[in-house]
Amino acid sequence: MKIDFTGKTAVVFGASRGIGKGIATVLASAGAKVYVSSRTESNCKGLKEELTAQGYDAEYCAAEVSDYEAVDRVLVKAIEETGRLDIVINNAGIVCLSSFLDATQDEIHDLININLMGANNGCQAAIKHMIEHGIEGKIVNTSSFAGRHALQAGFSHYGMTKAGVIYLTQAAAYAGAPYNINVNAVCPGIIRSDMWESILDSYVESGMDREESWKQSLKTFIPLERGDQKAEDIAYTVAFLCSEYADHITGQSINVDGGAAMN
Repeated sequence: MKIDFTGKTAVVFGASRGIGKGIATVLASAGAKVYVSSRTESNCKGLKEELTAQGYDAEYCAAEVSDYEAVDRVLVKAIEETGRLDIVINNAGIVCLSSFLDATQDEIHDLININLMGANNGCQAAIKHMIEHGIEGKIVNTSSFAGRHALQAGFSHYGMTKAGVIYLTQAAAYAGAPYNINVNAVCPGIIRSDMWESILDSYVESGMDREESWKQSLKTFIPLERGDQKAEDIAYTVAFLCSEYADHITGQSINVDGGAAMN
């Protein structure tokens, strides 16, 4: 079995680092022309240059995913330049460690606007363009194992938005189904990305040892003892969901989390 995206156009939101960067790299290595996007232009431009230096076909376009028009502009750019929009990945996200009672309204609104509305904007705009151009495309959203069930320590409103992404994925899948547009999600576990480094920062501020905190987090949440998950572990599942081998899979949220959420 070989996944080949030659001749296809992919857009990856939240692409500049971590899981998004891994997804963009895997899609590009499989032959897709990849448009990488993040809120910071220098970051997505840097990834574009990194991918092209490896011989891959990549472009960049910065966007704030909470802004529907900004998201739409990225998709329009990809369509105008390639005539296609085959794959859209909604990966942008932020985290907040405030407890349920301590989280501020601003923190909650930021989580909703980026994690949930960002994915919504990507789904809505992509499905509309795919329908307009008669493309049977693939959309994948990034949720989280924290969206499967509430965690006792922290992540309260983060998990709320990621649970929303799971429902959004199902709703978007219904909208795309009559046009053979597949919409799915992946639910990663714990990956030592910049996001998790910021979480470890908060542990250190509380007087905890950084490396011991990381090891304890893995032990607490991840049953499978294969070591750290990498961004590529998520990216390979995303690539499968975007391939012809997943033509009959839609509305699903796939756990790629080492057993953190077994459902």
